[in-house]
Amino acid sequence: MPLLRAGIGPASSRPSWLGGLVLALIGFSVWTLFSLWPWLTQSAAPFRIREAWDTGLFWRVGVPLMLLAQAAGGALSDGKLLVQPVWMLGGFLAGVVLVHPAGSDPGLLPLAAVLIGLPSYAALLAATAVGRAVGDVFE
Repeated sequence: MPLLRAGIGPASSRPSWLGGLVLALIGFSVWTLFSLWPWLTQSAAPFRIREAWDTGLFWRVGVPLMLLAQAAGGALSDGKLLVQPVWMLGGFLAGVVLVHPAGSDPGLLPLAAVLIGLPSYAALLAATAVGRAVGDVFE
């Protein structure tokens, strides 16, 4: 039994989608947290949602957190390498759609999906591959 991928109980007893669901929740949480961050840190300010990628902290903390989570997912999971980043992006895009500034419309969502989603998929895929390679070393 692999050392890192052993987890709790045998790998066959865990649902294969569980790791993907955790990655989706992380992607959604990162978007939500950094969209609300300006309001959370300024208690006197009125409630205001921003787009997460408009905050510098998202790029300094949120993106590295997602890449580390993706690498950990690659190390701990035997799932398909090409599918794992889709879970993270799915959660992230769900956050983009559900947590947005008032008055904004989804008109630029297709453009964002292409210009942000495709490079993000490549970076998350690379993180998954690195995590999988590290996991294989400790097998």
